[in-house]
Amino acid sequence: MEKNYQHEIVERKMQEFWEKNKIYKFERTEGKEVYSIDTPPPTVSGSLHIGHIFSYTQAEMIARFKRMQGYNVFLSIWI
Repeated sequence: MEKNYQHEIVERKMQEFWEKNKIYKFERTEGKEVYSIDTPPPTVSGSLHIGHIFSYTQAEMIARFKRMQGYNVFLSIWI
């Protein structure tokens, strides 16, 4: 394990994996039941902060769980 987390390298590899395997692909014609998650737009209170990440993490975890259950998940995140 690396002593320091190399986020630039890890994130690039993960994004390539997600794109190659179409992890977040959504096609309504797949025949699976659709599960839709819509997050509210960001607040106008200022810059992104840890509170935003907390709420986005919850939606992401629910989306992953529903995908594992076989749903065709449509996740709309406002960033």
